[in-house]
Amino acid sequence: MKHHFLYSGLLLSGALFAHTQAQANTTDGIAPFHTAADVVNSQFYLPPPPKDDSPAFTLDKAAYLAGYAMKGSPRWQQATQDARLDTASMAKTFSPALGVTLSETQTPATWKMINDLKLPGSDYAPGGAKKYYMRTRPFVVFNHHTCLPEDEAELRKDGSYPSGHTSYGTLLGLVLAEAKPDRAQELAKRAYEFGQSRVICGAHWQSDVDAGRYVGAAEFAHLHTIPAFMTALKQVKQELNH
Repeated sequence: MKHHFLYSGLLLSGALFAHTQAQANTTDGIAPFHTAADVVNSQFYLPPPPKDDSPAFTLDKAAYLAGYAMKGSPRWQQATQDARLDTASMAKTFSPALGVTLSETQTPATWKMINDLKLPGSDYAPGGAKKYYMRTRPFVVFNHHTCLPEDEAELRKDGSYPSGHTSYGTLLGLVLAEAKPDRAQELAKRAYEFGQSRVICGAHWQSDVDAGRYVGAAEFAHLHTIPAFMTALKQVKQELNH
């Protein structure tokens, strides 16, 4: 699986996903843009993960070992921060790249967007392939600990391919870059690092992360067919560029 997934995903047009257009779901207060049933199914468009005897899996293992060698380093500490998906942590992660200190009180529209993208970005969008393939995570294969050992029990129950952290981080980076295009380069770099953190932590294989980037880009395109998202995005643009 190639690193150009993210860039090719940016070329996906909203028309490609017109058949999946959904009305806003405002009843649960968590994911107002679309339901799990309305997602563009990642099982349909992603290829299977690399087989254990393939050259691609050899590269996966090498990437894992290179990441694990960073344990205890500043980059490992960054990856540990990146492992946390709560809204406050995501705001802290992306604020420097955005050039704006995000907070619930000072940037409420952006704060809400971060929260509202979490479920579709990290769960709905990658969920089809993740549940179908149920790929074993690298820390299980190598019998090592991740950046957050307290999360490992849940991670063992959840498939590794594609990376939901990466799809959410990619999606958020793209949304913020559209809202504040003068910071697009910084946001793209931070979103890329966010995905690589999953390899460094040992929570995902490199091919999981590569696939997650494409899933995030597909979800980004899908959201642009949904009026509720476009309204929320307009509010974020106004807030970040006033």
